[in-house]
Amino acid sequence: MIKSLLEYQKVDAELREIEVSLKQSEERKKASSAKNFLNGANESVAKLDQRAEELVGKFNASLKLLGQLEEELKEYEGIDDMNEDQLSYVKKKSQALAEEINNLTSAIDGLSKEIESVLKEFAQLKADIKKAKAQYSEYGPKYNELKASKEDEINKIQARLKKLESGIDVEVLEKYKQRRKDKIFPVLNEAQEMSKHAYCRCGTELSLTEYGNLKNGNIVECESCHRLLYLSKA
Repeated sequence: MIKSLLEYQKVDAELREIEVSLKQSEERKKASSAKNFLNGANESVAKLDQRAEELVGKFNASLKLLGQLEEELKEYEGIDDMNEDQLSYVKKKSQALAEEINNLTSAIDGLSKEIESVLKEFAQLKADIKKAKAQYSEYGPKYNELKASKEDEINKIQARLKKLESGIDVEVLEKYKQRRKDKIFPVLNEAQEMSKHAYCRCGTELSLTEYGNLKNGNIVECESCHRLLYLSKA
C-alpha cells in the first residue's frame, strides 16, 4: 500500500503544482485583492456614514447652543441701570458666557474640520471603489480564462488519481486527503530511523509502538505535525 500511496502522491504533486501556479498567478492576485476590497467597502461606507451623521448632529447642536448663548449675552449688554453688586454679577456672567462662547466656537471649528476630513475620506473611498471595480472587471475574466486553460490537464490528473485510489486503504486515503486540505504537503514522508528510534521530518520522536508499526510496514501519523510516515526498509 505504501508504494501505491507514494505513486498517488507523485501524481497528486502534479495537481498541486497547477493549483499553486494558479493561486500565485498575477491574474488571481489582482482579482482577489480587488474582490476582497469591494467586499469590505460596504462596511467602510457604513462606518463613514455613521461618523458623518454623528458629526453633523454635534455640529448642528453646537450651533444651536451658540445662538442661545449669544442671545443670553445680549441681554446682559443692554442693562445700564445697576448698582455695584449687580454690575459685578453681570460682569462675571458676561465673562463666563464670553468664555463659553469662545470654547464652543473652537469646538465648532474642530467639528467642521472633522466633517471636512470625513468628506475627503468619502471621496477617496469612492475613487478606490471605482478603481477596484475596474481591476476586478479586468482580472476576474483573465483568471477564469487561465483556470479554463488548465481544466483539461486537471481532469486528466484527477482521472489518474481516481484509478490509483483502488490500491490504497480507504481510511489511510481519507487521512491523506484531509492532510492535503490542511495544506500539508508532501503528506506521506519517510521517517528517519536512528539507533532503534524513529523520527518525523519535523523532529518529533515517535513512540516505541509507532516505531513497531513502521517496522511492520504500516503507516503512522505524527502527533505533532500530522504528517503520514513510513519506513522504506520495512
